[in-house]
Amino acid sequence: MKRFEKRISGLLIGSIFPLSLGLLSLTIWFLLDKSESRLFIYLISGLLIGGLIDIKFLKSWINQRFNLPIWIIASIYIMYNIFVYGFFMGLPVFNAFLGLLAGYYFGNRICFNKIKPERQPKLLNQVSLFTGVIMTLVCISSGFLAIYDNGAAGMIQDVLGLNFEVTRSMLWGIVLIGGFILIFVNVFLTRYTMIKTIKNYA
Repeated sequence: MKRFEKRISGLLIGSIFPLSLGLLSLTIWFLLDKSESRLFIYLISGLLIGGLIDIKFLKSWINQRFNLPIWIIASIYIMYNIFVYGFFMGLPVFNAFLGLLAGYYFGNRICFNKIKPERQPKLLNQVSLFTGVIMTLVCISSGFLAIYDNGAAGMIQDVLGLNFEVTRSMLWGIVLIGGFILIFVNVFLTRYTMIKTIKNYA
């Protein structure tokens, strides 16, 4: 289990710089260049710089993964939310499942650092609140895009195969109800995974 956790941590931490710098390089290309012939040059450059950073620091980061400052872990979680949000083109459903990663990491961090049982409920609430806030921001962003996108209602109608028109009020209902459900799922997965990880830690 510990070897599996270490590999997962290495994959998640090790991917952050190549993905972030790759995305940054594409943004620079889009803003300053836009030449299709140089698109892959920008992308590969960002990925390579991220890979070089990993070669230099990744082993140390993995060894210190449960003692890294909380702001670094929070930043990594936020970046993965951005990646998932962008990959699924603003559909927030899959962001909810990132609570599994947060719960798994912090459950192991609590056990590794031998946090006393009386302090664990407070940490459980803090981590759940954090992931819930991030999920709320994701849902607000996605909801804003859906409400002000004239084609969103038609897309929902086509995807679900509905034989009636999705009105603006229906769209508001989908955004609000769906958002609350996703926030609840995210918080639940975070708490559940933290509790299970602590119980199963060995």
